[in-house]
Amino acid sequence: MELNHLRVFYEVAKIGRFTEAAKRLNISQSALSRSVALLEESEGVQLFERSKRGVALTPIGTEVFLRCEELFRTFHEIEGLCRGTRETCEGPLRFATTDHVTNDLLVGPLQSFRKRYPMVIPSLFTGTPDEIVHALLNTECEFGLLFSKVTIPQIDYQILRAQEPMVLVCHPDVWKKNKSSSDTKTLKKVIESVGYIASIGALLQTRPSRVLQELFGEMPRIGFETNSQEVQKRICVKGGGVAYLSRFMVAGEIESGKLHEIQVDHPHVFNLWLATRKGRQLSFTARTFLQHLKDEGVAT
Repeated sequence: MELNHLRVFYEVAKIGRFTEAAKRLNISQSALSRSVALLEESEGVQLFERSKRGVALTPIGTEVFLRCEELFRTFHEIEGLCRGTRETCEGPLRFATTDHVTNDLLVGPLQSFRKRYPMVIPSLFTGTPDEIVHALLNTECEFGLLFSKVTIPQIDYQILRAQEPMVLVCHPDVWKKNKSSSDTKTLKKVIESVGYIASIGALLQTRPSRVLQELFGEMPRIGFETNSQEVQKRICVKGGGVAYLSRFMVAGEIESGKLHEIQVDHPHVFNLWLATRKGRQLSFTARTFLQHLKDEGVAT
């Protein structure tokens, strides 16, 4: 097995296209394709699924890619040690999270991190927990930040921010319009009037449905579904229904009077999880960013 062939494979796997990888390595595309083909032929494996849109790693290709990450990271560490240099925080910072984590927790820390490390290029994918885990499995991202675990054996989780409380909210005018003799009766009238703003799939037998059962004692009338908690918040602010959101998302709107907090006996709390593919070591840049989140108070 030729180390140079592995390096070529590694660059193609990171970028997802032969043309761009050839430019980065400053070699012809034919030479690059030949190196990958020789690696596959010599080891008797198929590392890529090829299509007009680019290439995708096969299951064995994914495992080889993860080992290559460790191999070349170690290589650079040894190279730096021999030259008397240290790791530098630069290059891509590929990670995935949800829209509300991005909007309410990460915008400020990302900007301060970029100012401190101008050679870092954040590459942020936002999506649902399932989409985040898919990006991790396809090695498109180094790590994910999410409040809901997707429990599969290939993913490791550790708590990044603990016990984040939820809050039930609606527009103040909606609450006043349906005001009754008790908060419980008022909430029931509000739900009947404007409905609950739910995550997509809340009516299915999944974790969100269990949360709603615990919150309301029964499944509420669903008035709107979206996979974006940021959209849930915006619809709620416009009077489009009742929403159950992380307190950090709506603390400002509650304080300013744009949203009314509905008192519940036992609001849920959730952890913000750091998700990584099992066996994958984070790059120095990723580790530095996660430490930066702790310094900024985003992580505990």
